Formats: sequence, structure tokens, C-alpha cells
Amino acid sequence: MRRYLDTSLIVAALVREQGTEAAKTYLLAASDEFLLASRWVVTELSSALALKVRTGTITETEQAAALAMFRRFGATRLRLLDVEAKDFDMASSLCDRIAAPLRTGDALHLAICKRTGARLATFDDGMAKAAQQHGLPCDLLAVCRVRP
Repeated sequence: MRRYLDTSLIVAALVREQGTEAAKTYLLAASDEFLLASRWVVTELSSALALKVRTGTITETEQAAALAMFRRFGATRLRLLDVEAKDFDMASSLCDRIAAPLRTGDALHLAICKRTGARLATFDDGMAKAAQQHGLPCDLLAVCRVRP
């Protein structure tokens, strides 16, 4: 089964945060696979990194380095999928089900997983629960918290 990476996993792999080791371990375990993500991830990644700069979590130099690493990773290990009109329709349908509350971007990720038959990989507990409720396979990565 193909693996689809969401933005939370990609960000954790690119900048130092609590999920970094788990993200790198997951990607290493899949080192012989071509991984999937959607072009929507590129937008979310840029937004997430810019937010980290604005909040002082990373520097602009670290942001630039993370974007460069993503471009290299994308060229060697990642297949970026186009978002299709039917993905928006499916995302809307997924959002209609109030039992599994979804943010817009998360619903779009799930719709693409559904279309491609890919297994979602994420740190996002809410998105993982929604994937499960919609019958989509999912790997929920755990954040390793450092004890003081």
C-alpha cells in the first residue's frame, strides 16, 4: 500500500520539534518506497514554516533550509499529486458527516487518500480519528515528549 504524508509529518521531518525523531524513523522505515503527498501539502508547509518564523520557533534561515530540504526530498522520494475537482467534492462530502469533524485541509488530504487508495501518515489525532471513521487506513505517529 502506498503511503500518503500529511503536512504534520513533513514539517516534523524538516524542522526540529517533538515529532522529529518519530517522523524520521517512519520515513527511514519506508526508505524503499516512493511516498505520496498532494500539492496542497506545499501550500500548508509554506504556511506552517512561515508561522514558525513569525512566532520565533525557527529563524528565516531555518525556514529556507527546510524549504530546500523539502525540494530535495520531493525530487527523490515524494510524488506530488495534483488536487482534482472530485477531491474537493469528496472532501465536502467527508465534512458533511458531523460524527467526524474535519478541518477543510484535512478533509482534502483524506479525499486524496480515498481516491488513490493510499495509507495516511500523520501526527494529527483528529485527522486519524476521522480517517478511521471513514474507513481509511492510517498510521498515527506518536510524539515523543522529552521529560525535564
